[in-house]
Amino acid sequence: MVVNPLNHPFFVTAYFIVSGNRLQLLPSAGSLGPESPTMISRGIEISLSLPELESLFQAGPIQADLQVASSLPPPLTAYPRQLGCKAAAYVPILQRGQLRGLVLIGAQEQHELNKEMINAFVRTIWLTANALEFSASSIEPLDERRAAEAKALHTLASNMTNVNDLQAFYKLIHDQVRMVIGNYGFVIALYDQRTNSINIPYLHEDNTYSSIDSFPLGEGLTSVLIRTREPLMLVEDTERRAIAMGAKIAGKPALSWLGVPLLAHGEAIGAIIIQDLVHEHSFDTHDLRFMETVANQVSGAIYNVVLINESKKTALQFETAAEIARDISSSLDLDELLEKAVELIRSRFDFYHAAIFLKDLPGESVVIREATGDAGAQLKRAGHKLGIGSKSVVGFVAEHGEPLIANDTTRDSTYYANPLLPETRAEAALPLKVGDRIVGVLDVQSKQAYAFSEENLRTLQILADQLAIAVVNTELFAETQEHLAQHRLLHHITTTAASGTTLEEALQSAVNGLQVTLGGDRVSILLADREKKLLEVRAAVGYASDVFELRVPIGSGITGWTAAHRRPLRVNNVLLDTRYIEGSPNTRSELAIPLLYRSELLGVLNVESEQLSAYVENDEELLGTLGGSLAAIIANARLLEQIRAQAERERILFEISDKIRRTTDMETILTTTVSELTRAVGASSAKIRLGTAPSSEERVSRA
Repeated sequence: MVVNPLNHPFFVTAYFIVSGNRLQLLPSAGSLGPESPTMISRGIEISLSLPELESLFQAGPIQADLQVASSLPPPLTAYPRQLGCKAAAYVPILQRGQLRGLVLIGAQEQHELNKEMINAFVRTIWLTANALEFSASSIEPLDERRAAEAKALHTLASNMTNVNDLQAFYKLIHDQVRMVIGNYGFVIALYDQRTNSINIPYLHEDNTYSSIDSFPLGEGLTSVLIRTREPLMLVEDTERRAIAMGAKIAGKPALSWLGVPLLAHGEAIGAIIIQDLVHEHSFDTHDLRFMETVANQVSGAIYNVVLINESKKTALQFETAAEIARDISSSLDLDELLEKAVELIRSRFDFYHAAIFLKDLPGESVVIREATGDAGAQLKRAGHKLGIGSKSVVGFVAEHGEPLIANDTTRDSTYYANPLLPETRAEAALPLKVGDRIVGVLDVQSKQAYAFSEENLRTLQILADQLAIAVVNTELFAETQEHLAQHRLLHHITTTAASGTTLEEALQSAVNGLQVTLGGDRVSILLADREKKLLEVRAAVGYASDVFELRVPIGSGITGWTAAHRRPLRVNNVLLDTRYIEGSPNTRSELAIPLLYRSELLGVLNVESEQLSAYVENDEELLGTLGGSLAAIIANARLLEQIRAQAERERILFEISDKIRRTTDMETILTTTVSELTRAVGASSAKIRLGTAPSSEERVSRA
């Protein structure tokens, strides 16, 4: 970056005029600086004649390292050494080819004075004879016009050492031009090569000050100046001549028009224009030459300030990116993070509006999640969303995953005008993308057309990438927490079911707990009857009571299919599945999990929802885990029932045998046996036949 040496704390400058064989220090220069010795000589005596000096400086500025031998005359190196300089350069001031003065630039460090520094200094000095009005004895008498020019240029040179407020500097330039040429329409235009656009920060017309937003290069005479980098003056037949040059005339054409480019490093950075809307021949070659001199003098200062301001803005933008990155690494509160991010982006990038859209669950739209200002609050309350692939900048980016910029919304067919944001003139959207997955869109809008350049878009994309990671991290954290909670609930369900005293109690406990876990869905457990090849509802919640009468053949319906194929089946819309057997009229999606224990089908765990596509792969995995535990509980419960039944039978047999053993009377033994067997098996009657031949009546009755 070029630094103006006049504003650098390690440089000193001195202005000398040539008077015989003496270089006389100009008392008005005031440039020796606060650190210079008070007893320094006010001039330099040299042994060279004027022609010899002119010959020495005919090639331009001469630079010298004061710590080694130099080709400069000794007095010229001794003087800056007295000022504490280690390096110096002398810049010649010429008038009609004659040497009229020298400007000394001294540096306290040798490496700080380079060619670029010297050139920067040269750009800020009007090296013509008009600048020598400092000493009337050395300058020929000037006419009134040349005196006015010299005064104006001197005023500009004196105020270029510390330009901070560009608007004030533009006003100063305008005032000096007005003093010399007169009160005409005055324009300062700046060209942004990054966006290939022009903006007019300073416009004076009809005694009114204003500015004009950016517009693309290629329209108007200003664009001709930028492209050609040559001055242009039209003082008659202006409109026809402008059109012949390919310029487009907007509004009332000027009858006299004069423009000069602002050049820095050989590139056009803008232009200064004066125009008369009423009269022809308002300007002449003297005006053109003066305006060229003004442009050459001020372009470096304008360029430096613009560059510094852009650097500060870029630094602030990178600081914003770093701040948001720190927040992402330390916070899992996505709402708080996004709210802070959009506000930082809006304020530090000086945008009109910033918003973040995230994809909805069906993946058909992006919904506004966070946005700035009152408009953002209204959009959030309304649940504003845009279809993926819709005719909008955000919709396009959400579909394609690539940035899209509408630098002039009045000319871009993709732009979707939002009535809550009427001042938008430029919009940029960048994808929130992790790998190939698009999770959302960062949308920024500006009141200025052509507000987006490669630099700020690159920074915004970094921010978008960071925010995408934050969204995914938050999703993963939420999923982890949800899975943890679900597994805790599953553990609770399994533990509760396993503690049931009967199979029915265990199954009913499981469906009740699972309904809570799934947030109110219908849940049922069907057990398999292998002999009848049916599934019977043994526990259910959320259904009408007649669901327990339902019998599903294995192989029929969604649950029957799962039983027959022994693998899960997830149906996003049961109304479109011919296998569906209605258990509830409002069911829209269903998930069936086989209950397998040691390769044996024990039944089916079935859940239903009134929402379409209610179940995802994670739900299938979760219920699959529960299904394995339930199958083991069912198998254990059945085994326990068998053990209990066997134990009960053995107890009854023991009691009957004990009663029989305690008597020796045959009739009592038989009576006791019949009575106990009838009670044990729940029969209404019982007979004991002894080994005797049946009577004829019994034979007839059996026949």
